[in-house]
Amino acid sequence: MGSATKTAIERLLRGRVDGSSLAAFRVIFGALLAIASARFVLKGAVHEHYLAPRVFFPWGELLWWKPLPGAGMYALWWALAALGVTLSVGLFTRASAALFCLLFTYAHGIDRTHYLNHYHLVSLLTALMAILPVGGLWSVDAWRRGAPEPTVPAWALALLRFQVGCVYFFGGVAKLKGDWLLRAQPLKIWLPAAQDVPLLGPLLRLPQAPWVMSWTGALYDLSIPFLLLHARTRPAAYAAVVIFHTATGMLFNIGMFPLFMVGASLLFLPPSWPRRWLGRPAVAAIEGAPLAGWGRALLVTYVGVQLLVPLRHCVYPGNVLWTEDGFRFAWNVMLIEKTGSVELTVVDRRTGRREVVRNREHLTPVQEKAMAAQPDLLLTFAHHLARHHRAQGKEVAVHADAWVSLNGRPPARLVDPTLDLGQVEEGLGPRRWILPLP
Repeated sequence: MGSATKTAIERLLRGRVDGSSLAAFRVIFGALLAIASARFVLKGAVHEHYLAPRVFFPWGELLWWKPLPGAGMYALWWALAALGVTLSVGLFTRASAALFCLLFTYAHGIDRTHYLNHYHLVSLLTALMAILPVGGLWSVDAWRRGAPEPTVPAWALALLRFQVGCVYFFGGVAKLKGDWLLRAQPLKIWLPAAQDVPLLGPLLRLPQAPWVMSWTGALYDLSIPFLLLHARTRPAAYAAVVIFHTATGMLFNIGMFPLFMVGASLLFLPPSWPRRWLGRPAVAAIEGAPLAGWGRALLVTYVGVQLLVPLRHCVYPGNVLWTEDGFRFAWNVMLIEKTGSVELTVVDRRTGRREVVRNREHLTPVQEKAMAAQPDLLLTFAHHLARHHRAQGKEVAVHADAWVSLNGRPPARLVDPTLDLGQVEEGLGPRRWILPLP
C-alpha cells in the first residue's frame, strides 16, 4: 500500500465532515420506510405472507421462527411504520433504527419465499444507522439535547456510501454472465409485457432492445458508484440514477426499490449538499479524534464480509442461476426467470404405499410457484412432508419429479427422482443433490 493511500485512509479515519448529508439521508430513508411499511399492510401483504400460509420456509432449520399469532403481525407492521417516522424525525434515533432492523429482519426471515434484495439492504442500512451518528443534526434528539452536532466522522459517511455502492457494483458483477450479455435473458422474456408503457413502449418493440438494455444495465451498475464519487461526473451520474430507476420502476413490478436507491444515492453528493440546497453555509471539514483500534477492526471486518459474501458462489460448482448456491445476499438483481413444475411423492417405507402430494393443500399459490423453481425451497418442503408423516408415526421417503426452465431454456430435471429428499441435509455447502444444468 503506497504512502498516498495510507495518508488518505488515515485522513478518512480521523476527519470529520458536514453532517447534513447523513441527516438528510435519515429523514428521507425513514420516511420511505414508514410509507413502505404502511403500504405493506394496506395492500394486503400481511394476510398473504403470514395468515394465509399453512407452511413457512424459514432460513435453514429455524422451525421456531414463526409469525406472531392473531393480529400480531398487523401490529408489528404498524409498529414498523411508526418506527420509520421516529427514525425520520430523529426521535430516539439509534433505538428506532435498531428496533426497526430487528423487527423487519424477523418479519422477512419467517418465509424466504418473499426474499428481495432491497429487504436485505434495509436490514443492513438500519443496522448501520443504529451505530452511526445519523441523529446528531436536524433531529428531535438534537433539539432535546440543545446541542446539535454539525459534523460527523468522515468514515461514517464513507461506510454508508460503500454499502450502497456494493448494491450497484456487485449487481453489475452478477450481470457478467452469458445469459445476461449474450442471450439478453431474462429481459427478452420480460420486455414484451412492457411494450405498452408510455414513451418507452415504441423503443421496447425494437428487436435490439433486450440486448441494449442488458449491456446498458451492466455498465450502469459497474460504473455508477465510481462516477458518483467524482465531482466532474457526479451531476450527470445522479441524473442517470434518477432516469434509470424511474424507467425500471415503470417497466417492472419492483415495489419501492427505485425510490430507495434514488434516495440512498444522495449519499454520494458532497456532504454539505442539503445546506447548499437550503441556502445555508456549508460546514468545513475538520480533523477529529482517530477511530479507536477496536473500531478499525470492526470496520475492516464489516467491509470484508460485504466484499466476500456476494462472491461466495464462485467457490461452488455449477451455474449459480440454476443451483442458487450463494445466490441470495449477493445483489443478484433481476437475473432469473424460472418456471417449474414438481410432483412430490411420499412413499411409506414399511408398506411401500405411494401418495402423490397435492401441493395446494399445503402451500399458497405464490409459495407453490416459488417452491417448484427454487431448489432450497423444494428441499424445505420435502423436509416438512417428512416431519408431517413422522408425527403420524410413519417413516417415509420423499421423492420429487421436478422440471425447471431457466431464462427461456427447455425444461430440465432439477433433481434425481429416485433421491429421498427427506434424508438430504440442509447446510451451507454446495447442493450436490441438484442435477447439473444441461
